[in-house]
Amino acid sequence: MSVVPMLAGVGLLIVCCSSSSAMMTMGGGEETPDTTTSGGAESTETSNEFVDSILPEPTDATILNSNSSLARGEFWEPPNKSYNMVLQSDNNLCINEPGKARACLMSHQVGGTATATFQGDGNMCVNGSTTKCHMSHDSNVPSGQHRLILHNNGDVYVDHGTGEANRSVIYDHP
Repeated sequence: MSVVPMLAGVGLLIVCCSSSSAMMTMGGGEETPDTTTSGGAESTETSNEFVDSILPEPTDATILNSNSSLARGEFWEPPNKSYNMVLQSDNNLCINEPGKARACLMSHQVGGTATATFQGDGNMCVNGSTTKCHMSHDSNVPSGQHRLILHNNGDVYVDHGTGEANRSVIYDHP
């Protein structure tokens, strides 16, 4: 198995060639929340204007507010269901296409019964006996302003509400 470190946005991701591949892409935005469920997990979709960012339309992306979380086995997915972000039974947070893992946080080492949370500071963290985070925060942005975007085109990113150039990429679909 070959392992290659990659820097995406502000976070260090580990990309590997196994059934538990590498990492994700994030962005954020907000306006009027609307709660929906997907795979047993609650998610929050929002309208398209967010401070200085223009969020995708709800038909183009699932948009999650800060403090959204997943328990083991739960997942978020974009409207076209082309992939999902799932907290696996081994505590590894992964982005999967049907039949294969695309990217993982490599959070399987946190131990305990973990949960994955998109925090108010813009970080995506898996919390168990220990914590592993994808460092996608922007300390210049007020807590809670960040949005996690799962786009139909395969991109996953955090929009900080500060314009497209300041998104933190979790996974940039090739």
